[in-house]
Amino acid sequence: MSADSIVAVNGSDRTWTRHRYILAFGAYGWTRLMVWANSLDDALEEAGDWIEEHAPGLFCDEQVREAYEEALTEGKSEEEAQEEAEVDTTSVCSGNHYLLSWEWMILAEDPSRAQVLELMGRVA
Repeated sequence: MSADSIVAVNGSDRTWTRHRYILAFGAYGWTRLMVWANSLDDALEEAGDWIEEHAPGLFCDEQVREAYEEALTEGKSEEEAQEEAEVDTTSVCSGNHYLLSWEWMILAEDPSRAQVLELMGRVA
C-alpha cells in the first residue's frame, strides 16, 4: 500500500450511513481507510475490523496487557490497573483491541471527490 492510497473499507454501507470518514493509522499515517458510518465511533469499529484482518500490527494489545500486569504487580486493583493500562489508547473491535491514540487521526469527514483525490495526490 502506497502512502497516497486510500482503502475503501465498507463501500456497500454508503447507502444507509450518514457520514464518510477518511482515517489514517500508524506512526506515519500510511494506512488510510475510507469508512462509511453514522458516527466516528462506528467508523473506528469498522476500521478496527479491517485492521484486525489486514494490518494487526497496528494494534498495541501487547503493550496494554503488559502495562496491566505491571500495575497489578505494583498492588493496584484490577480497575486501577485497567485504567492505567488503557491510558492514551483507543479501544476498537468492541474493546478487544487497542490503538495508540497518537497513531490514528481523522483526515477528512464527509470529503468531496476533489478532497479525496487531493489526499491521494491526484488533481481533481
